[in-house]
Amino acid sequence: YVSAATHPLDKADLLQMLKEARERNQQLGVTGLLLYKGGDFIQLLEGDKATVKALFQDSIRKAPRHRNIQVLIEDEAPKRLFADWSMGFRNLADPVVQMTPGFSQFMNTPLRRTNLQQDACGHLGLLTLFKPDF
Repeated sequence: YVSAATHPLDKADLLQMLKEARERNQQLGVTGLLLYKGGDFIQLLEGDKATVKALFQDSIRKAPRHRNIQVLIEDEAPKRLFADWSMGFRNLADPVVQMTPGFSQFMNTPLRRTNLQQDACGHLGLLTLFKPDF
C-alpha cells in the first residue's frame, strides 16, 4: 500500500515507528519493507493472509500518522521477498540509498492513486530493489 504522512516525520519519529512495527510484526510472523520519502510511504507486508489483513485493518488503517491509504496489490506469492526482515526500512531521501544500482526515481513523483494504478506491479519491482542479499 501507499499513504501520505499527516505531518513531517523526522529520524526519531521514523525509528520509533520502525521499532514498534518490528516488535509487532515479529510477534505476528509478518515480514516486509517500508519505504519513506518526503512524507510518502510505500509498504509491502507478507505473511498469513488473515494475519496481514487483520493487521492492516486493525492497526495500519487506524494509525494517525498517515492518510490517503491506497492498496496497490493484494495477492498471494509462492515465497516471501523479505522473509528475514520483520520490517525492512529505507529512507529514499538518503543519498546513499539513491546510489543503489537500479534505484528508481519513482518516489520522487507524488504518490497519487492515478500515478500508481497505471503500474502497480512496477512498484513491487521498486520494493524488490531493497531485498537483502543473504
